[in-house]
Amino acid sequence: MADIKISELPAAASVATTDVLVVNQGTTTRKATVSQALAGTLTTAQIAGLATTAPAALATAPVVGLSQFAARADHQHVFPTPAQIGALTTSQIAGLATTAPAALATAPVVGLSEFAARADHQHQAIQTDVQTFTSSGTWTKPAGAIAVDVVVISAGGGGGSGRKAGVGTQASGGGGGGGGSYSIRSISATLLGATETVTVGIGGTGGASVTANSTNGNIGVTGGNSSFGTWIQVTGGGGAGAATNVSGPAGAGSSARAMFQGANGSAGGAGAGTLTGGSNVNISGAGGGAGGGLPAAATVGFTGSTGGTCLGSWFSGGTANGGAIGGNGASAPNVAAGFAASGSAGGGGGSSVTGNAGNGGNGGTYGGAGGGGGAGLDNVGNSGAGGNGADGIVVVTTYF
Repeated sequence: MADIKISELPAAASVATTDVLVVNQGTTTRKATVSQALAGTLTTAQIAGLATTAPAALATAPVVGLSQFAARADHQHVFPTPAQIGALTTSQIAGLATTAPAALATAPVVGLSEFAARADHQHQAIQTDVQTFTSSGTWTKPAGAIAVDVVVISAGGGGGSGRKAGVGTQASGGGGGGGGSYSIRSISATLLGATETVTVGIGGTGGASVTANSTNGNIGVTGGNSSFGTWIQVTGGGGAGAATNVSGPAGAGSSARAMFQGANGSAGGAGAGTLTGGSNVNISGAGGGAGGGLPAAATVGFTGSTGGTCLGSWFSGGTANGGAIGGNGASAPNVAAGFAASGSAGGGGGSSVTGNAGNGGNGGTYGGAGGGGGAGLDNVGNSGAGGNGADGIVVVTTYF
């Protein structure tokens, strides 16, 4: 047989595992079957059915998982469609349902998941946990917390009651209490303990009405401090001083640690209530209105002044008016329960020479001060009591 080059040999129509190949082993030429040549490399099962020509069309059905078979050089990776994903069985992808759940889960999962997600899965918005304290308690840090925002408002001070005096002696109306203060802080959750003590200030009570002749008014009580652990603390609004024959000292609303200090109350005088405490641009608690006073030669009573307003009044519907002659000052409207905004202050009560004087109005939540009571005339009527300050609040918002 003449020598023939391998390139000159005709192509085999097909290859069987028993077909013989020429194998060079070192300097010796030997024969071997296709099965022997593939031993330890590919099994007949792995190459069985491999066509010698490209298929008319490549398969489009995706295969999930790893294959133990060799791939053609012209193979393609096909990305599954949502419909194909929905048709997969749970055995193909662990934990993947073949139908949409009745409701998508709302509980967040922190970290990475090892499972595939459905095509109709959703990513929830940033999760928050809001804890509102209208009384003292303990805050517990939620698992997975990243950052915390804390709003702290202290309590408002109580208004003072008016003085009671005879004709020929001045009787001052009671001063308004000082408003509670406001602070907000953002704190990294890693700095906080597993729990933090929350203190919510209680509103100061107003001075009691004076029933004895020729007696100074009673003071208002200072509002309580509010705090979140050792991180934030704001002091309560001051209570009004005792109304005398000279003046009715107002409560101070200052707080050295507050981001926004509470407003001072209005001072009581011998005539009509003086100007309001606070203003409608304050974020902190407003100061209380003053009670109407009586001059030495009083023949008529005087009105009380309007309570101070603050940002909270925009949400709560207005301010508290002072009382008419002998009338009570209005109590300030409250903001929505649990809403972290400061309240407006109570109006001052009106003085009277014909009967009992008016009481001061109560401060609105949160941290609004009480108004001062009106002055009374000996042997005719009692002086007006001071209004109560409103409690504070602490709101803690946790971000995950």
